[in-house]
Amino acid sequence: ILSLDGGGIRGLSTLFVIRNLLERVQRRTGSSKLPLPSECFDVICGVGTGGIIALLLGRLKFGIDDAIEAYLSISRKVF
Repeated sequence: ILSLDGGGIRGLSTLFVIRNLLERVQRRTGSSKLPLPSECFDVICGVGTGGIIALLLGRLKFGIDDAIEAYLSISRKVF
């Protein structure tokens, strides 16, 4: 379970922490590419901006770099 809290623009730091975790998974598995967050977590949920991130990663199955790009685009319009 990946549970994400809100926090406005600080959600970007959440995405970077998740990216770091995925890099560690990649190294441990010897994979040539970063895994999708939806491949590593059975459930991804959140509140506030964490909910937006959860939708990107879980429901829409974005890769982490695409999610960061989308979050930056959304945050420019919202914050």
